[in-house]
Amino acid sequence: MHISNVQQLMAAVGWYAGLIDNDAGPKTWAAISKAEAVERGRYSKSPGRWSKKRRLIGAGQAALAVLGFEPGAVDGYDGHNTGEALAAFLSERAGTSSDVSRTPLVGVRSHPAQKKFPLQRDMGEFYGKAGGAQCTAGKVDLPFPMIIAWNRRQKVNRFSCHEKLAAPLTSIYRETLSHYGLVEVRRLELDVFGGCFNHRKKRGGSTLSTHAYGAAVDQNPGKNQLRWGADRAQFARAEYEPFWRIVMEHGGTPAGYAWGKDWMHFQFARLS
Repeated sequence: MHISNVQQLMAAVGWYAGLIDNDAGPKTWAAISKAEAVERGRYSKSPGRWSKKRRLIGAGQAALAVLGFEPGAVDGYDGHNTGEALAAFLSERAGTSSDVSRTPLVGVRSHPAQKKFPLQRDMGEFYGKAGGAQCTAGKVDLPFPMIIAWNRRQKVNRFSCHEKLAAPLTSIYRETLSHYGLVEVRRLELDVFGGCFNHRKKRGGSTLSTHAYGAAVDQNPGKNQLRWGADRAQFARAEYEPFWRIVMEHGGTPAGYAWGKDWMHFQFARLS
């Protein structure tokens, strides 16, 4: 996120009235301080000890949240959720659409185990209310540390998911390690975690995301971006097919196979 983006966002909220000049001068920092004061409740932690860069991004995230673009946690890290929220804001201002087509592909690769999980339209009946306690009650103990995509200095050994999905997700990662070995897992960047539970709408859509139920996982979003097809996405390459087979054998639906984009994403809900 550039300084000019933060300035535009803060101006849209009413915190900033200076030039959109990509220069973080006194007016910009006064607006950032205002964001931190009036929207303190949105921040994941007090930004008092954050670097200047992180405070800039945090103010942009806070503005995106106020404007209804759902950037995820206001944590000062410029991850894929923040990037998609910013893209939606800029697209709206330009009068263009940020919608993403999720039309099912014909003849997609699948597995009978996927039938254990609901159609997207029936997720509420199967998983309960989106954002409920059950959506983070499941705990996935990872067999290898995973790097946080938006803060690569941080690793996790466990993440939260829907209580119905702890067992299949745990098995997916154990079998991934068994198949590839740790060296290959790291080389292929299968150890880069992009998030699971996130109570928000679909990116480029108006209905709730499968992430709002803790029923989807993103991996290495930087190299498997939302709108990229198989010609660009890292996880569309042949060496990732065993991973996607493991996912499907445990009931997961890879977005790349289902609608041809968003190769970072797999979910426990079917399109059809």
